[in-house]
Amino acid sequence: MSGQPAGGGPGRTRFVEHGGKRIILLDFSGLQETEHGLAAVAEARAFIGRLAPDGSHYTLTDTTGTRYDRKTIDAVKEMTVHNRPYVRAAAVVSDSSLHRAAIAMIALFSKRRLEVFDTRERALDWLATQG
Repeated sequence: MSGQPAGGGPGRTRFVEHGGKRIILLDFSGLQETEHGLAAVAEARAFIGRLAPDGSHYTLTDTTGTRYDRKTIDAVKEMTVHNRPYVRAAAVVSDSSLHRAAIAMIALFSKRRLEVFDTRERALDWLATQG
């Protein structure tokens, strides 16, 4: 899962396989500019919006090294609410206590359970155990 695209370019949202599960990776890692963050969120929302809203999907959102601002947080909140009917289990990778606070706020706002991990591997392992 290396070779992450720079900026907010295409390919930040894609399927990955782990432990026999097909997981949607929302790769928001390393995003520093608001416009790149908003583009990545829009890509993720559109990707998930093309799936069946049957609550059967698993998501991993990697926010490692990302800078949030109000616009980005608002876009992520809206996307998380939008994704609720699609997602069975959601994991988030974060390397920042500030991000973790924002994630807790987003979970509360969206009425979703978002499990937070410090590495992709731990998040993937957890998602692989979800039924």
